[in-house]
Amino acid sequence: MSGKNRKYRLNILDRYLIREYIKAFFVGFIFFSALVVVVRLLDKDIKHFEENITYFTAVKIVLYQAPRRIMEIVPVSGFVAIFFVLGRMVRSNEFVAIKAGGISVYRILTPVLIVTLIICAVFALFYDRIASPAYHEANLLQKKAKPRHGRYLVFKGKGDRIFYLHSINLGEKEIRKLTIWESDETDEIERIIYAKNATWTPTHWELSNGDIRHFENGSEVAYETFVEKSIERYEDPARFIGSDKDPRAMTIKELKEQIAYKKEAGQITRIEQVKLHHKMAYPYAAVVVVMLGAPIAIRFGKAGFFAGLVIAFFLVFIYWALSFATLEGLSENGKLHPFLACWGANILYAIVGTILIWRTPR
Repeated sequence: MSGKNRKYRLNILDRYLIREYIKAFFVGFIFFSALVVVVRLLDKDIKHFEENITYFTAVKIVLYQAPRRIMEIVPVSGFVAIFFVLGRMVRSNEFVAIKAGGISVYRILTPVLIVTLIICAVFALFYDRIASPAYHEANLLQKKAKPRHGRYLVFKGKGDRIFYLHSINLGEKEIRKLTIWESDETDEIERIIYAKNATWTPTHWELSNGDIRHFENGSEVAYETFVEKSIERYEDPARFIGSDKDPRAMTIKELKEQIAYKKEAGQITRIEQVKLHHKMAYPYAAVVVVMLGAPIAIRFGKAGFFAGLVIAFFLVFIYWALSFATLEGLSENGKLHPFLACWGANILYAIVGTILIWRTPR
């Protein structure tokens, strides 16, 4: 057989594997996604979100939560697809025939892993741009978003500013009884600004009916009053009462902005960093699950589809338990770096999968 014909034959095999894998993946994905949504809609506890939430609103909440929920189906779909395709090839002896033609296991799995990586990249975009905003809408409907007003708040702003305010109304853009402490590099108080009322523009705080006390070496050296005064604004007033978004509902861009803002203000960013790495790592869980599933399918593919389904749920459950319940929890408590917490399960599964593929008979 000529090299040209052999190369053409390999291309046919690639297309065949990719076509069958994609077909099995999306059939499984659609089935499991529909199952998750339908079961949730039929759940008798759907009415128990809040007493004042109607059934129609509860249904909307479930549908808004669905994009985030179905992300959990992607690794299961990947494993079931690879187990089904390779298992069928093993049972029909196609796999033996392909290997007899001199094609290695690595060559057989390469196109499938590349396609899985592309699928995961698409779902990563879906997770960030669609699932996260939809989850925020669900929170709004459940009235879980942070309030638009607050009382008796202390906030560390950018630089060396500390804010204390009696009350704030974000909707009306009003603050009552605002005090701002400004310190120098040695944390010595330089200035204390008090305003009975305050509002804000995109670039400035607009203060009214207040006073300013100036300090040097811990002693007051000057005092002035004002009816109206404008000072530069670096802070986002919404952050005085906390971001109005759950970190799980933020996009990658929003999380990065939140982290940068909190770091500059000297605030703890552990939770946001964990969620940021989670959003980048979790969409690629399917790749490592497929790496683990492929050699299992080759060895145990004759056991049948339902055996593969059981193994899939078991492996994904272990992934969730390891990544979400254990590693990410440790990281949010400051005991593990966010990168290792969120990528750790992927790395572990990839290592185990690589070893299993390497030990699979050529």
